[in-house]
Amino acid sequence: MSTDTTRPYLAPRPQEYGQIPNPIFRKEWVGDKKLPGPNPLLSDLLTATFMVNTPKFLLKMQEKYGSNCSFFLSRRLFIGLFSPAAVYEVTVAQQHKFVKGVGFARMRKVLGEGLLTNEEPIHLAHRRMMQPPFHHGNLDSYVAIMHNLVLEHTNHWRSKSTIELAPEMMALTLEIVSRCLFGLDSHQYTQAIAESMEVAIDRIERTMLPGLERFDNSGIKYFKEFEIASDRLVDIAESIISKRIESNEKRDDDLLGILLQMRGAISTEHIRDEVLTLILSGHETTANVMSWAFSYLSKNPDVRKQLEQEADNADWITQNRTPSYQELEDSSKVASAILQETMRLAPPVWVAPRIATQDCEIDGVNIPAGAHVLVSQYVTHRNGKYFPNPNQWNPARWLDENFEKSLPRGAYFPFGGGSRKCLGEYFAIAEARLILLMVAKNFRLNGDFPKAQPRATYRPKGAVINKVELR
Repeated sequence: MSTDTTRPYLAPRPQEYGQIPNPIFRKEWVGDKKLPGPNPLLSDLLTATFMVNTPKFLLKMQEKYGSNCSFFLSRRLFIGLFSPAAVYEVTVAQQHKFVKGVGFARMRKVLGEGLLTNEEPIHLAHRRMMQPPFHHGNLDSYVAIMHNLVLEHTNHWRSKSTIELAPEMMALTLEIVSRCLFGLDSHQYTQAIAESMEVAIDRIERTMLPGLERFDNSGIKYFKEFEIASDRLVDIAESIISKRIESNEKRDDDLLGILLQMRGAISTEHIRDEVLTLILSGHETTANVMSWAFSYLSKNPDVRKQLEQEADNADWITQNRTPSYQELEDSSKVASAILQETMRLAPPVWVAPRIATQDCEIDGVNIPAGAHVLVSQYVTHRNGKYFPNPNQWNPARWLDENFEKSLPRGAYFPFGGGSRKCLGEYFAIAEARLILLMVAKNFRLNGDFPKAQPRATYRPKGAVINKVELR
């Protein structure tokens, strides 16, 4: 059994972080009339229900008890805050009163102290270091790389009658993030990353409840596989860094090059953790959105026809050239609406857990220090007050330019909010638009709609087999 505490799986929580208040246990809670919820004595049964299908559990809590409710999991107080106003308060206006909650401690076992998991004072400093590659001025060069890779990858589909859509999207998005941000070919790592990420994503979510961490070093197979997957991903990230250092290639046009120039100001372990974070957040999330988008299109041929017409009318496609970021944006109104609606119903990050570090008031509700707080994209995006027929996939709603303007702050937040908002938002949107339009121009995919497998990300279950038809 490994004892290396410089590796994420065994690394302790950094001392620089603020202290987390003690949790509030069931026996200590006196209740709050503004926070309806199930009988606390049912918490053990609720915990099992929560673990079976967490998004469904949270949605049922909201439907039964309202936008603000309380319940106990592992006999600890959890408060669900699902109104747009509460989401905005937690993620933006009062974000300094919260730290990352359940799930993120588990995510640290894979990603270490990368941008997705780290806290203040480390987080803001790292965010500033990592911003330059994501500036709008770099998007044109990224779009050019993406365009070539999408063309190269999808050309292999021409000789196939079926594809495994989910693995195809994972491989494509991994290659895009590797070339754009690390300056390398990812093919040698694709299989290992896919296998290890599958295990890691599962274990992060399935072991997120407080108390389960005591089994981390137990030798139980389920947890041992978690450690092996984490270490394997660490090996890959360290290999990526070593190859760049050994090449003596000095580059400041990709993220890895910028981070390596800062060695001394930040440790090699921190650089490794940011590489690990980008492997997950830079390809896993986008790949899932694309698999869901093509699955919805397969079920909705009228919308697919609109997308095909948009692709047929795009000058850069018909002229067989690379678009600028602005040209891509201007030519993808339907594609953008498809993405927005897909991220509404199948948000890649579907829950944002927090822990209150001080007493505060959120949307009229008193939140005590130590309470676990859950805001959820999956739940809030299904609010029928703001999204008519909320369970219906309807991209047309986003084609009305007044629709998005009508939404209150916090009603739609697929990329998060505040200082925690995804740094690669525009990178991911450009990538997704390109994939949608270029596939729609050349292919028609048809497959059965997959079941959801909500883990650390909102994944479709299985390989998602699709028939390929040339247009």
